[in-house]
Amino acid sequence: MTSEKKLELKRFLIFLALTFAISWIPAIILNKTVGYHEWFETNKYPLMALPFLYAPAAANVLTRKLTHEDWHDSLLRLNLRGNVRYYVIAVVIVSVVSIISNVFTTIVEGHADFSDVGKVYNLRQMTGMTVLVLATSPLIAFNTFGEEFGWRGYMYPKLEKLIGTTGTVIVGGIIWGLWHAVLTVEGHNFGKDYKGYPYLGMLYMCVLCIFFGMILMWLTERSGSIYPAAIAHAMLNNGGRAVGMFFLSGVGEGYDETIGKNMVMEIPTWVICTVFLVLMVRDGRKSIKAKKA
Repeated sequence: MTSEKKLELKRFLIFLALTFAISWIPAIILNKTVGYHEWFETNKYPLMALPFLYAPAAANVLTRKLTHEDWHDSLLRLNLRGNVRYYVIAVVIVSVVSIISNVFTTIVEGHADFSDVGKVYNLRQMTGMTVLVLATSPLIAFNTFGEEFGWRGYMYPKLEKLIGTTGTVIVGGIIWGLWHAVLTVEGHNFGKDYKGYPYLGMLYMCVLCIFFGMILMWLTERSGSIYPAAIAHAMLNNGGRAVGMFFLSGVGEGYDETIGKNMVMEIPTWVICTVFLVLMVRDGRKSIKAKKA
């Protein structure tokens, strides 16, 4: 291992230790004292959630300070010139993927004639709610900035230098997924009433983070900024996937929705996300060829 890679590995490990310490220590204490629902899911203690939400960002800053790293590759600039399309993609990609996956679920598990679509909400209502989600989610991307500035703004670039693009989305996704474990065990995202609790929930979170990390990494690398990823992440957390629910038919009440079945029904999602990985690998090869030339 070269001295440059040793330094990158050192920075990665310091970042990792700081991220988990800053987030997990207070989260574990609060889970045991205040209770997960009280400190994380309600608005009674909003400041208590900040160390968790912004731990990766804080670790980025602290690691740079401790290892005397400069800020030339911080990805903090908007880089709008020539990159507006990536901001547009960030706003719509989660909903597009969700629509495709829900159509797939309807065809496989429901009414393939889509006879239920439009029964609960009419076209005007669905359009209004979709526009509302697409318009408001980017405005609350500050909630996901803390993660993106840490994961895509620091950890992923470090990992890519060490283990390449494919290794980065896998290892980085697992780390990102396990980072949620302190909340997953308390029922975050999946609740507690499922077979295999809490380990299956942790596994599913890692799978989600691996695949969606492909899109978020691609957005970051192509735009040279963390903000498109923060916007897409906000869409993921705040209703972007709900748009696809309008296209579900015959899989409503009584549908046996388990984590295992969800993973199968999300096959289109995994395929689409993998396309972004392929694009990154292709871009990397082109860059290497260009340097050699």
